[in-house]
Amino acid sequence: MNRFHTVLFDLDGTLIDHFDVIFRCYEFALGSLGREIPSREILRATVGGSMEHTMRHFVDGNTLFDAIRLFREHFSEIYLEDITVHPGVTWILAALKREGKTLAVFTNKQGRGSREITRHLGLDRWLDGVFGALDTPHHKPAAAFSRHALDTLNARPDETCLVGDSTFDVQSAHNGGFPCYCVTTGTHSRSQLIEAGADGVYPDLFSLGEEVFGLNPAGARDESPAPSIND
Repeated sequence: MNRFHTVLFDLDGTLIDHFDVIFRCYEFALGSLGREIPSREILRATVGGSMEHTMRHFVDGNTLFDAIRLFREHFSEIYLEDITVHPGVTWILAALKREGKTLAVFTNKQGRGSREITRHLGLDRWLDGVFGALDTPHHKPAAAFSRHALDTLNARPDETCLVGDSTFDVQSAHNGGFPCYCVTTGTHSRSQLIEAGADGVYPDLFSLGEEVFGLNPAGARDESPAPSIND
C-alpha cells in the first residue's frame, strides 16, 4: 500500500459532517419554491453527487435554475456553521504528510467554498490542493474531473487512491484508473459501498489508515467515535 504517493480525500461524509447545513439549504430552496421538503433520511440517501444532480430529484427542469440559485445564496450565508470534523482526520492527514504524501480534497462541493472551509478548520496546512465543483465543467464521477486533479498535482493513477464515503467516490476513482477506499461515516452503508465495488470499506479513518497505509493509530483513538451508517 506504500505505493500510493497521492491520496485524494472526499470532503462531506469523509473528512467533515456538514449535513445540517446542506439540509437547511435544500429546505430553504425547496420551501421558497413551494416544493415538498424531503425528510433528512431521504436527502441523506440522495446526496453524494453534485448538488445539481441531487436537486433534480426534487424539482423539474423549469425550476431547477431557481432552486440551484436559492441553494447557493443560502449556502453562502451559513456554510461555516455546524461543521464537525470526523475523528481521525487530523491524525491521518498529519501522518500521511509526514510520510511525504501529496494530499488533496476532491469533492463535488463548490471548490471555492471547500477551500474556505478547509482553511477555516485548519486542514489546509496538510493539503496540496482542493478540487471542487465549478473549478471545471466536470463533477464526480466524470473521468475528466479525476484527470484534472491528477494533472494539476502531477500525479499518476497507479500511485493514487481516493478515500471517500459514497458510491460516487467509488465510480469516480475507478473511472480515473485508481482505487477507492471508503469509510461508513457518510451517506452510504458498508453493503452499498461493497456492492459499488469499493476496494476496501472501514468503519472510520483510524481503521482505514491502519489497514490501507500501515499507520499506527495508537493513542489517536482517544477521540470520540465518528457517526457511522450501519446495515
